[in-house]
Amino acid sequence: MALDDFKIHDTRAFPIVRLFPESLPAGYSLLWEEEMDALLGQPTPFVILMGNTEVAVEAHEDRKRRTLWLKRNRDGLEQRCKGLVGVQPNAVKRLVMQTHSATLSALFKVPLRIVASDEEAEALGRALLASQE
Repeated sequence: MALDDFKIHDTRAFPIVRLFPESLPAGYSLLWEEEMDALLGQPTPFVILMGNTEVAVEAHEDRKRRTLWLKRNRDGLEQRCKGLVGVQPNAVKRLVMQTHSATLSALFKVPLRIVASDEEAEALGRALLASQE
């Protein structure tokens, strides 16, 4: 799958990849898996910036498939994905998410950070990529 064919991830600024959880339709997980497999197949490391996670509603089956894929692909993620940066504007919710992100980061072998704005996410994503060069 070519980056230009992606429907779930916005790859126009690759190696900065954007995902907008609020626009994910129910049943998205199969296409998400295909796109993630294609991202891991790229020779260039990348980061994923996730839009406002507060507004996302995810079907149980999609969450389950996504979690299982992440577990199966930990090593590939560690090699190619240099970070996941989520946006949570609410300070209290962001603190809770930051606490959980440390555990998830260790589990999936990828830095996972939660910031307040899209601008912060962009800057941190670029910094994560630069630190890997």
